[in-house]
Amino acid sequence: MRTVLITGGSFNIGLALVHAYLAKGWRVINIDKHSPDRTIKGEYHFVHGDLGDIDKLKTVFDTAKANTKQIDAIIHNAVFSAKTSFHDLDEAALDESYRVNIKAPLLLTKWFAAQYLGDHGRVIHITSTRAIMSEKNTIPYTMSKGAMASLTHALAVTLAEKNITVNAVAPGWIRHDEDKLRDLDHRFHPSGRVGTANDVVQACLYLTEKENNFVNGTTIVVDGGVTKKMIYPD
Repeated sequence: MRTVLITGGSFNIGLALVHAYLAKGWRVINIDKHSPDRTIKGEYHFVHGDLGDIDKLKTVFDTAKANTKQIDAIIHNAVFSAKTSFHDLDEAALDESYRVNIKAPLLLTKWFAAQYLGDHGRVIHITSTRAIMSEKNTIPYTMSKGAMASLTHALAVTLAEKNITVNAVAPGWIRHDEDKLRDLDHRFHPSGRVGTANDVVQACLYLTEKENNFVNGTTIVVDGGVTKKMIYPD
């Protein structure tokens, strides 16, 4: 049984990933500072951990690793995404964004690679289309997602000797259960609809298949085609 470690697996995209990998017969370990609000059945293990608390991160990883002989894949989904105006931007938001979105994934990948001895290791970064386009007042989030995109190809080259591929999945507009959407929101997308968590899940499942070891160091954009549109004022 292969094991996947998912960060931020208690809600939204992370929870969808947890259920999808359990359904595929994987052992799933979820690191999150919040426990899921429902019971999850199967080979599932929850490890409480705040990725922003770097001093305790190695202990959190070791606790996760204790649930399996080997972790075969890691999906970095947890994120810090506070929205603040440029004039109100402070160092605390920048530091937390760096710790959660960049430093923690890098360190977790380092420890993951050290314990991996197989031939099909996988690392996936959940980035964002914000790495290549922006909206107002999202600077810490956008900066960190851009850095994560660069980290993806840097790690792909670095970890090649360990038989580990490193890729990213960049979601665009992904709806949550509580979202109230208009027909206009769906029509805005060339694919005709706003995305769902399952769209992100399908990309991750593809990347973690044993046979898909040639795709490496790249980013799969899951945005319904929005970033390819030429948009002009009416």
